[in-house]
Amino acid sequence: MPSILTVCTGNICRSPAAELLLTRALGDLATVSSAGTHALVGRGIPEPMLAELAADDIDGSAHGGRLLTEALLRDSDLVITMTVEHRQLAVRTGPSALKRTFTLAELAAAAGTGATLTGATPAERLADIPRAVAAHRHVLAGYELEDVPDPYRRGQEEYHESYTLIRGAVTEIAAWVAGA
Repeated sequence: MPSILTVCTGNICRSPAAELLLTRALGDLATVSSAGTHALVGRGIPEPMLAELAADDIDGSAHGGRLLTEALLRDSDLVITMTVEHRQLAVRTGPSALKRTFTLAELAAAAGTGATLTGATPAERLADIPRAVAAHRHVLAGYELEDVPDPYRRGQEEYHESYTLIRGAVTEIAAWVAGA
């Protein structure tokens, strides 16, 4: 089963939200986990993000932050970062993950602008994402891709904005993989 790793800074807001949403959207197609470039190791998801998740009937209370490592990157088939800076830090940490590491915005834009996934099943299409995005980069170069803003220690509105971006991107990616 493919392994997906989501990455943000502290691994308590954005990447765990993406992890939990992808887990629900992809079901048994992949194993999804998360890590942070400057993780607040062992810390849980802040209450405002837990509230956003709970509104979608997702329980994030069991999450504990963990640090991004070269081993995590090496063992992941797809790495999804919340910002361009996270992508750069991830690739510096695990250079072998370069061709499997994308921002969430890149993946959603590839899905939304017609990048073609090959494969007869959702699992095969999921495995084809790195190739499809690489082949579609010439199209993506014409777009301003938005990083997911960090809501940490801000108000509920900022958490809602970040969560809404993540949820929309995950929905787009899941439909792309499903062939919808």
